[in-house]
Amino acid sequence: MTTMGITILEKFFPAKTTITSATIKAEIEYSESEIKRLQAKIGPKLAAIATMDDAEHRAVESDIAASKRAIARLDARIAHLQSELPAILEVEAAAEKAESDTALRARAEACRKANAKDAAKLLKEYDEHASAIGDIIAKLKAMDAETAAVNQALRTNAVCEPVRSLVDIHRTTPGTGATEHREKVPCWVYRYPGSPADTSEVKYQYEAPREEVRRATIGPDDKPVPGATEIHDYYGREIVIRPTLEHREVVVSRTKARPPRYEHPLDDVRLPPAFAGGQWAWPKA
Repeated sequence: MTTMGITILEKFFPAKTTITSATIKAEIEYSESEIKRLQAKIGPKLAAIATMDDAEHRAVESDIAASKRAIARLDARIAHLQSELPAILEVEAAAEKAESDTALRARAEACRKANAKDAAKLLKEYDEHASAIGDIIAKLKAMDAETAAVNQALRTNAVCEPVRSLVDIHRTTPGTGATEHREKVPCWVYRYPGSPADTSEVKYQYEAPREEVRRATIGPDDKPVPGATEIHDYYGREIVIRPTLEHREVVVSRTKARPPRYEHPLDDVRLPPAFAGGQWAWPKA
């Protein structure tokens, strides 16, 4: 960008304005909106020209000429801003890349230090802890094997109760059975008659009397909402079934059965050496 270019740009903005691509784009948008505003004013001024006297006509032409000059200046302003914008964008892109490159170099240097020094310390700590964990797993495995052997012997010589394994004692969450909670609550009871008695002319398929219990809805007044009557088809004859309010024991809540949860076997743990050529902590060689 030339020195003259920078000088002209500085004249478009207030003093001490940092000139960026964003400020240039905003200035272009403002100038374009000003052109549209000035162009919109020219038409109405010409619309009433037929009724003007000579003085009014000259005044309107003067206003229009001033607007056109302003539009010409704005067009030139926009053209210059647009011509300078690519250079500004290029400078900003270069600055952004330089900043990004500096940050990446810093990250790379931090990674080198972490892998060369910090990792060695952490891997040494891992080796110590992994070795201790491997010894613990080996002892637990031996306990488990002894428990299995003892219980095998007790199956043929039941001198005492079988031994519960460490898994059952420490690494199993007991399951729970399904439950239900029952309470006596207001219910509407619908009683339906059984089949009629046989006659010499008609033999009925036997149907025992039955009842249907429906939990009553409690209204805002804490009283049961009346149960609706039903029309029941009683072997070709319609009869009205009116419910009676009774306190019946019903299920108000249930829980599902939950099976036991067994933790993942420790034998599946793999603890490789921290450093090349080292010894496995688990499984042990």
